[in-house]
Amino acid sequence: MFENKVKTPSSQCRILLAILATLGLSTATQAGWVTDKIVTHIQQSIRYHQLPIVHKRLNVDQRVRSFELFNPNPNAQSQPLVIALHGGGGNSSQMIKRFQAQAKAHGFLLVAPQGIGPSEKKGVWNSGGCCGDAVQQQVDDVRFIQQLIAYLKQHYAIDSTRIYIAGFSNGGMLTYQLAEQMGTQLAAVAVVSGAMFEQPPVAKAPVPILMIHGTRDHVVPVAGGVSSIGFVAKAQTKAFEPVQFPLQYWKAANQCQTLSEEVMSKQVTRLKGEGCAADLMFYQLAKGHHVWPASTNPHDRVDASTLIWSFFERHHR
Repeated sequence: MFENKVKTPSSQCRILLAILATLGLSTATQAGWVTDKIVTHIQQSIRYHQLPIVHKRLNVDQRVRSFELFNPNPNAQSQPLVIALHGGGGNSSQMIKRFQAQAKAHGFLLVAPQGIGPSEKKGVWNSGGCCGDAVQQQVDDVRFIQQLIAYLKQHYAIDSTRIYIAGFSNGGMLTYQLAEQMGTQLAAVAVVSGAMFEQPPVAKAPVPILMIHGTRDHVVPVAGGVSSIGFVAKAQTKAFEPVQFPLQYWKAANQCQTLSEEVMSKQVTRLKGEGCAADLMFYQLAKGHHVWPASTNPHDRVDASTLIWSFFERHHR
């Protein structure tokens, strides 16, 4: 459908020549050169927007798992990999859209796995203390992500020093587990509205980590405990630790000496690890709820997708 709405390059040239002539580019050479540049840009833009999201499946532990993949730079000889983990009850299609613009702009391979659930539209992850079917069935989602990365390395030109994971809510809880167990393989991770659970294992290595959490989050409250949202509480097998818990855990794991605080606006406060072996940042959103933060939302004032990629691109193994 998109192609039908775009004029052919030859018709574009004729229209642009007429427009450019009125702008003072009266010679064919002048107007033609500028037109060629503009048409090339249009053609590249068309190809850019036509890049498909591919649905794939992978057998892990005798279970068929699925994921969505967006590759804006298929001819790259080496490219970063971002794995984006959806929240509980969410799906890979929702999550991949949150980073698609960043993948297009910066040329990284974007992969959004699907959690376990009754359909492809609703999935959950086994993050140790939550959630639902994935915990009850004792699904090994850490192994799933490990096998997925191995598959992607085999079939795509992945830069092994630039593998990143970002997760929202239940996906953020799994991200914490992956950071604990796969620290030597990951360049950086990011968690939005996630939580950790009691007695986590000692992290195998320092990992650059970015955390974002809203103080008005009633699904995964900053104070921890059992969620006040009924269906979330039923999906829990352990209480959420307070937000301060992962902050202190990763301060120790990343060998930070202190935490500095910067009030960036009335709604955003940033805590930053100082003297660390690996970067640590925490953004507290004073009016943030249990949603993916976007700059267009007056309660957030930050764009999580942009902020996370900006953090990721500064780190490699």
